[in-house]
Amino acid sequence: MLKNKVRYKKAIILGGSKGIGRAIAKSINSLCNEVIACSRKEIDTSNLLSVNNFIKKHKSTDVLLLNSGGPPAIDFKNIEKKQWDKYHNQLFYSFCLILQKLKINNGGYIFYISSLTIKQPSAQLIISTAYRSAFSSVIKSLSHEFLKKNISIINIAPGSFLTPRTLELVGKKNIKKIEKTLPTKKIADPVEIGKFVEYILANKITQLSGNTIFFDGSQSKHIF
Repeated sequence: MLKNKVRYKKAIILGGSKGIGRAIAKSINSLCNEVIACSRKEIDTSNLLSVNNFIKKHKSTDVLLLNSGGPPAIDFKNIEKKQWDKYHNQLFYSFCLILQKLKINNGGYIFYISSLTIKQPSAQLIISTAYRSAFSSVIKSLSHEFLKKNISIINIAPGSFLTPRTLELVGKKNIKKIEKTLPTKKIADPVEIGKFVEYILANKITQLSGNTIFFDGSQSKHIF
């Protein structure tokens, strides 16, 4: 059971218009005076001008969710420089820039949505895996510094969730086929991650800071 709900002044949810970001925005709405659930119109992390303009407009927050859709499945030999450049900004550099310039208030939280592929790489998703793994390393490295300021940072690494991204990668007609291969026999609802984030915020849990939480329904066969 949740304790008495703690209210935060402001939460910024990148990629908040659909999928996991939207589920989190809805779940934490009652905990925050203001939840800014951003679509690509508000901030396009592949565009540094868009990112800098967003930071000028939103100088601080109590809760920050770093989240972005990823590149399509591309065979490694077919990846072009323009694609590396775009997703370097979208999945890595822009998030670093935001952490450098956007103030997280004392007692605040940073959540990052990465992927199961940071533990179990996918040859079909090399760009996504490379940059999400790289940024996961950044936030792990910074976690001690953030805690000195009473700020917790948690990496959430989803497995198969029913999101527009999943539908884009596998196609709606293949969902049932994919589900048969999963230990849970179903593709998860993003609401589960929304409830997890809500619980962390409502109960002011800090001991998970610096950790990666794998929401993968036993998809991974790794012990750690």
